[in-house]
Parts: sequence; C-alpha cells; structure tokens
Amino acid sequence: MQNLGIKFPYMIAPMVGISHVAFRELVRSYTPSPIEALRFTEMLSTRKLPSEKLDLTPQLRVSEGERFFIPQLLGNEEKFIGPSVKKLLPLSPWGFDINMGCPQTHILRHNWGVRLMGDSAYAAEVVRMVKRHTNIPVSVKLRGGADKDIDKNYLLDFTAALEDAGVDWLTIHARPRAAKHEGPANWDIVGEVAQARKIPVIANGDIQTSADAIKIVRDYNCAGAMIAKAATARPWIFWQIAEDLGLNGAPPGREGERAPRTPEEEGREFHRSFLTLIDLVEQYFGTGDGVEEYGMQKLRFYAALAAKWFLFGHSFWRVTTKAKTFQQMREGVAHYSETYTQEMYARI
Repeated sequence: MQNLGIKFPYMIAPMVGISHVAFRELVRSYTPSPIEALRFTEMLSTRKLPSEKLDLTPQLRVSEGERFFIPQLLGNEEKFIGPSVKKLLPLSPWGFDINMGCPQTHILRHNWGVRLMGDSAYAAEVVRMVKRHTNIPVSVKLRGGADKDIDKNYLLDFTAALEDAGVDWLTIHARPRAAKHEGPANWDIVGEVAQARKIPVIANGDIQTSADAIKIVRDYNCAGAMIAKAATARPWIFWQIAEDLGLNGAPPGREGERAPRTPEEEGREFHRSFLTLIDLVEQYFGTGDGVEEYGMQKLRFYAALAAKWFLFGHSFWRVTTKAKTFQQMREGVAHYSETYTQEMYARI
C-alpha cells in the first residue's frame, strides 16, 4: 500500500450497522500517533445517495477534519454512481470502495454485491464507472468465491479484469458467498491472487488478533490486512499491532501506557471503550426526533457482536437492551463493569 501513500497497511472493514462515524472515531482514539489507518463507512446505496442530505443522513456523517476514511458504494448504474461520487467528494474521502462481496438476498436482487462477481466484464465496467468520476483511489472488496466454493482460476481471471479496468487495489474476503461470515478463511488463496496481481491485494476474513493481522502481511504475500467484527471487541487492535511491529507511540492521552493484552486487561478496556462509544454515539446521533433511538439501536447491535468474544458476554449485552436512553445505558454499563470482571477470549 505504500505506493498509494499508506505506510500502515492495516485497516477496519466496512460493516453494516457498525462503521458509522462514532465507531470510526472510537478506533481512531485508540490509534497511536502518528499512524494513519484506513477506516470504511457502511455500504451506501448509490440509488439513495444522490437525493440524501449529507448533514442529515446518519450513515453519511463524518467527524470534523476526518481523513483516511473510505465510503463503500453499492450499485451498478452510472446514472446513480456518478451523482453519488459527486455528492460524497466534498467530505474529502481518501478513496472509494465498490462492494462486490455482500451476500444478502435483498442486495443480490439488484445485481449488487457478490452478484457482480458473476460477470467479470460487467464488474470491470462498474470499476470504470467510478473511475470516470473521481481521481482519488478506487478499490473493490470482493469474495473468494461467488457461490459455494472458491474457484482459484476464476478468481485470478476476475481480479485481472478489475486490474485492467484501473482499480487501484483489491480486498478479498477469503470465504465464498455461501459461507457468509462463518468458518475458516482461506488466506492462501488471497496470497496467490496477490502474487499474480501488480496492484495491492488485502486479505479480509477471520482476522481476530494482532498476530493474525501481522501474519497475513508477513507470510501470505498480502499488501495488508482488513479487520472486521473483531474490531468491535478490540477497537484498540491498531495499538497492539503497532507495539508488535516495534513502532513507537501510544494513542492520544494514553502516553506511557501499553496496549491491553491479558484477558482481564482487555475485558476492563472493553468496558471503558464502550462508555466512550456511548459518548460518541450521543455526540453524533443524540439530537433530533427519533435520532436517540437510532443511536441506541447502533449501540445494542455493537454490543451483540462484541459480546461473542467475552465470557458471559450475553449478560453484558442484556444490560444494553434494558436501557432506554443514553444515560441509562451509561449507568448500566458502569455498574456492570464495577460489579463483574469480564474476561476476553483471544479468538472465537
């Protein structure tokens, strides 16, 4: 990724319901200075974007001066893609990403997401559509396979077509469509594609720890690693990676400290991070009719995903479901963290 100006090749994936501005800011608060790491938005429908207002649509909110974020586009029609790119450029994104990996049924009905992997020429034209409307980097996030299995030869041909179309880099979720987010990821196949392509290829899928992320880059010929759901439980993972790579520095306000490592340390830090997330969600989604409930839904969903990494995590999630307001959730989480010692699993 250095040829694109990215020295720290570790990034946080686009995740539906998670990759909003409050979560991106939480991750940034744990990122050591002066590291700049890429963070993605949720996937954004290009059919909706042209008519949406940047300051009113929750999914489009960014922090003041936010850099190194990438909107992920969902679509396949230039009459919508062009205006969508134009709408987002004033936010100063670092790049754009095209979703060619989502396996959800309602996405597939429009020939979006992983359905685009069914026709390499068609997918390549979608890349050209985006490239025609911007000069900043354009990437594609795709699956290891468009159906039940990974077909290496097809994947090599498909990624070659995207490269020829001008895509600047690729991220491969190393599972086929049918696997969704379950089971082991095939990092070997990503390494083989990376070796065949001249552009950077990033691995995604089942990257849960700092060791996983570093191993991807070190042992699989990949240009970087993209962390997804594990970052909900471990939003400080960039801090851990930086330490493991021997990079100096700590997150702002945490100078002189070391990243949490033991199950107990990570459990305590998660409570602290969740209280910070409540503050951030309230800051960005806490005003206006019905907006607080939007933020509460985001927090409950986040807690449900992260809870999988914790002993008795379900009981923590239950605390978030009982709260009706930000303050109630804040008080419930604080009481829980004072009452229980939460241990975090390294992997699930």
